[in-house]
Amino acid sequence: MDNWKKALAAVIIAAAASAAAAAEDDSTALFETAGLAESARPAAASAPPPPAASDFTLKLVGAHEFGYHVPAYWADGDGDYSGNMKRPAFRNDVGIEAKDGPVKLVSRWNLDASPAPSSGTYAPEDSWRKSLDMYPGENYIQWSPVGLRATAGYQIFSWGVADKRNPTDNLNPRDWTVGTDPAKIPVLAADIVWYPSDELSFEGVFLPSKTDSIYPQSFSSIAAAATGASSASYGFDPGAPKNFVAGGKLNYRSLGLDISLDYLYDLDQYYTPVLSFGAGGEIDSISLERKRVHRLGGDVKTTLGKYGLWLEAAYSITENSGDGDYSVRKSKLEYTAGVDTNFGPNDAGYANLQYIGSWIPGYKKDAPATLTPDYYEWTMVGPLGLDFEGIMQGFTCNVKYELYDAFLTPQATIAYLAPFDYGDSSYERYGSMILSPEIDVMPIDSFHIELGADLCFALRRARDSDRVTLDTGSDAVGSYTQSNNVYLKVLYKWNYELNK
Repeated sequence: MDNWKKALAAVIIAAAASAAAAAEDDSTALFETAGLAESARPAAASAPPPPAASDFTLKLVGAHEFGYHVPAYWADGDGDYSGNMKRPAFRNDVGIEAKDGPVKLVSRWNLDASPAPSSGTYAPEDSWRKSLDMYPGENYIQWSPVGLRATAGYQIFSWGVADKRNPTDNLNPRDWTVGTDPAKIPVLAADIVWYPSDELSFEGVFLPSKTDSIYPQSFSSIAAAATGASSASYGFDPGAPKNFVAGGKLNYRSLGLDISLDYLYDLDQYYTPVLSFGAGGEIDSISLERKRVHRLGGDVKTTLGKYGLWLEAAYSITENSGDGDYSVRKSKLEYTAGVDTNFGPNDAGYANLQYIGSWIPGYKKDAPATLTPDYYEWTMVGPLGLDFEGIMQGFTCNVKYELYDAFLTPQATIAYLAPFDYGDSSYERYGSMILSPEIDVMPIDSFHIELGADLCFALRRARDSDRVTLDTGSDAVGSYTQSNNVYLKVLYKWNYELNK
């Protein structure tokens, strides 16, 4: 049973508070800056769009990054560049925005060049072709008359007010191969925001289909091998009309408070194994499904003096397929509370502290009787959704300080997660940590040289031993340890605007 949990956890990457500075995913301000944005306070909710202008504006933007990563985990030999976190690459993000009165068109594209494909495999006959990876970013058309904003196309959404660890932000699938701060994948969606007043807004969103998140490995082969089933396949078709996603959001701003409530008729981001049994009671086959989830969320943000304060939470309720269902994921509450402030001369310093956590009501840490619905839920359904504990608590902290008019900016981000009420009787878990120090040198505007590290660790101790060891298999954060690296990045951002 423990081996089953470890095997499954090694192929699933959980949502963990991230440390690395990453691109701001706010589609309403896509071209404020190009590419990776600086760390900043969480953005306030969208204000009503200004009255439509009659002028035509054309914007071109680009962000270009060279990254070299030295492996920082050598337990299995000399290290390698396999995986998206460590492979050297030259990444390009270019886009165009055309605005004519109330109509706006956005098209953004990415082109990555690397000496090895993301899978880490090597084929000499076509290695150059495989080393080029082109994929779309946001591509949409938007109409913004007074008091309304309607958008259709491939979009990136940013719900919530917390700093990156957003329990309510579930519209976009993620690419978990890039690290614990996963990149959002644009989704085809229709989005409408109505502003009846300066204080109030209503948003409705519809996705005809929602693609899967990207994980480092395939679930099917691991699931079949771990259970002895004759087959394990994906029984979920994201393109089926019944698998649409829809939701709405109410936002109210007044008296220094920014309050939002939202609901999302969503699909589980993780797979649930639906079991088929043979005549002898053994597991014959497994179908990996994504089930319906009702997500109820809300957030509030305000300022108190020079401090920004926020609270964000979401409760996810997974539907039961019917009587005798062996595949029911338990409901889950996730929350984030935070504070940030600027400090020092000219507010050159910035500090951000968040308390994060999750709670699974009714979680059973002890293994139920074998060959019962509760047993399969505990040993299979829970682990596939990273439900290894009833309670997870932790914090994230980010501190940065600009020196010499932002010529030199050292910063450090740390996140720690501690498990409670967990059912692993073989090991005592001491939690997991993400550490990302960085020094950013900006000799001229829009040109950055960054030296830093992406480090992930999880510690555990066998209950019959005094030795504390790294957990690189059964912990969601610890599974990234093998991708630890020290990096050097060179970034350049540009933009050009033409008005007519």
